[in-house]
Amino acid sequence: MNAAQYLDALAAELHAAGWSTRPRYERIPILLHVFSPDLPQIGESIHVKAGVGGVPWFVSSTGDPLRPCHDLAGTAKDIAARLAPFSHDVHSARRRQRPRSARCRMARFLRMLAILPLVRAARPGKGGQRWHP
Repeated sequence: MNAAQYLDALAAELHAAGWSTRPRYERIPILLHVFSPDLPQIGESIHVKAGVGGVPWFVSSTGDPLRPCHDLAGTAKDIAARLAPFSHDVHSARRRQRPRSARCRMARFLRMLAILPLVRAARPGKGGQRWHP
């Protein structure tokens, strides 16, 4: 197997565990970007590197060897453990937010539209004159 096939197999394992992946095979070395669907800005880039005796290993973006490429489940657990604190913070922050309905957002928007002409009228122009729409 080559590096792309190992990374594809890891991507399938990570998808089954609920993580999102994006292959970056146009780069050298080829990478698999792993991230939470809720927080795509933070993730881990995994590549394959030959280890001792030529056994291929998954390596993290920090250069830490994770596990041999034949241990897909263990590698997926290691990556999940690295990214879990960030994913947990997003989920807990979303639980704390009050869900807003479309009606609530529309009412807020209409209030802003009603206030906007008043704000424009209160701005002083040149010579102390006020600008009116």
